[in-house]
Amino acid sequence: MTGMRIGAALMVACALAGPASAQSKVDSGRQPFQTRIIVQPLGNGFQTQLMDIPAGKRLVIENVSVITRSPAGMRMEVNYFTYLDHNGDNVADISDITFHRVALTDQGTFDDTSIAAANDRVLVFADEQIGTQHMKVGVQARLNGMPPAGSFSQAQFTFSGYLEALPR
Repeated sequence: MTGMRIGAALMVACALAGPASAQSKVDSGRQPFQTRIIVQPLGNGFQTQLMDIPAGKRLVIENVSVITRSPAGMRMEVNYFTYLDHNGDNVADISDITFHRVALTDQGTFDDTSIAAANDRVLVFADEQIGTQHMKVGVQARLNGMPPAGSFSQAQFTFSGYLEALPR
């Protein structure tokens, strides 16, 4: 009988508290963000694609997933880079860029295409503006050699997180 009273008390307490809200009681100013960027490496030199960050915002990246497709037997190296005013001098310089290497896991070869993938839970801050310069997020990929003529290679990055106002 005691267990029944405790259970009933919990049900009443939960009912009085109301349903859980998916939104915070305080407006945090966070705007959900998700995008995909594709880069197609042509050989062993890095190919780069850039992603804009909306003006006056900081992109907070919480998850990065990557899938690569390359000719059978070939490997791909991938990374992305971001800018944050690390030294607080309000000047975009070499100390403000960070390269984030992504370790890929081989998924196998399908129809003469080698597949590798990665999923990283991260917390990365990327500022849109440092001083008067406007910054971007860059993604890079390269193969471990020259691919056969007419072959296909591609790296797809998906970034998930949120946008917030730049600190003043």
